[in-house]
Amino acid sequence: MGGLLVKSNQHGFESLAHLVQPQEWQKKQFGKAVELGIPTSKDEAWKYTSLNDFNALPLQLAMLQSADNISYEGLSLGIDAYRLVFFDGHFSARCSDWIPKVRVTPLNVLTSVETYELSRSVRPDAFIHLNDATTTGGVLIEVEPNTQVNKPIYLLHISSGQKGEVCSYRHHIEMGPLSELEVVEHHISLAQGGGVTLSRLTNYVGEGACFHHTKLIEESPQQHHLGHNDIRLQRDAKATSTSLLLSGLLLRTQTSSELCGDNGEIAMNSISLPTDKQTFDTRTYLKHNAPHCQSEQMHKIIGRDQSNAVFDGMIYVDPTALKTDGQMDTHSLLLSDNAQVNCKPQLEIYADDVKCSHGATTGQLDPNQIAYMRARGINRFNAEQMLMSAFVCEVADKIHHPSLRNYVISQLHNSLHGEIRHG
Repeated sequence: MGGLLVKSNQHGFESLAHLVQPQEWQKKQFGKAVELGIPTSKDEAWKYTSLNDFNALPLQLAMLQSADNISYEGLSLGIDAYRLVFFDGHFSARCSDWIPKVRVTPLNVLTSVETYELSRSVRPDAFIHLNDATTTGGVLIEVEPNTQVNKPIYLLHISSGQKGEVCSYRHHIEMGPLSELEVVEHHISLAQGGGVTLSRLTNYVGEGACFHHTKLIEESPQQHHLGHNDIRLQRDAKATSTSLLLSGLLLRTQTSSELCGDNGEIAMNSISLPTDKQTFDTRTYLKHNAPHCQSEQMHKIIGRDQSNAVFDGMIYVDPTALKTDGQMDTHSLLLSDNAQVNCKPQLEIYADDVKCSHGATTGQLDPNQIAYMRARGINRFNAEQMLMSAFVCEVADKIHHPSLRNYVISQLHNSLHGEIRHG
């Protein structure tokens, strides 16, 4: 099947009509995607993120295959959690755990009206609409009021990773008042053919509820991943969301959040470790729509080889959002003269009596710190390893679940250790 080598971005999305699922609401979503068109470098939001490799792929939906022969234990994170398995774009109920006090419903059994209501986005874009239009697998997770789920829910997404195969996932979480839930979203791919993962997770955090979310992307070096996470918080709700971009050819994640009620709190963090010629693009959009809310963000990037890293963050403060406290910090290390990092933190404030700030720094490892450590018997390799680990672990230490936190720190050490040794 031919790729997307087209001159018109609208025609480019039209050529993906064979990916669209039959439900009426999905056809409408595809119409919106076509109207917006495939982004190009002329679009400000895509200025530093090229879709040339994506456009050249012969895109087709991954074929429905049996997941029974997959060794999930070898692919899963070693954490005590309720596991829901998704393989090549489809939910595998047989391979998934039953979760007490939680209702899990495959999205494909919901009515068009119910599913369409879940499609509302904090900040829509073309790939959100394409994701909804093409999704073949996903679940609705409902947590009753005053319910504390005793273990994390682990969403394990496995892609065959064949060239041009599209796996499209769509999840929604509905949390009742005073409930508590932790979700781990994990994406991996088996082959290195160069497929595409489209993922979208939306969350409604009820009054006084508490939500912890970690997204871990460990795709194959040729895989494309375009992901979106939406979080809406009601009065007195709290949430944390951490994105970890560790492996893939093109990774782009956008976390969009909206503080809808008084006294809400959210933390949005990320780590991005591109290498070779990879492009990792992290985006956040936060709407303060209510008074007395707090938000904090910490984003860390280490750029290596000929990689390209992008960060774009926006804090929007509504005129009614008095006493807002919003902080956003981005820090980048460049380990190669050929690596690039482009950061764009932004504030848009329409209220008085607020405390908002953003900051961005880009630099290299401090030679004085390395010299100090070497003078105390630590060789250069270990000194650099320790400095970089400390740099990224400031974010990793914020992960709520201890076993997951330890796993992430171990993966970060392995990645950085390998880079120094072979760099």
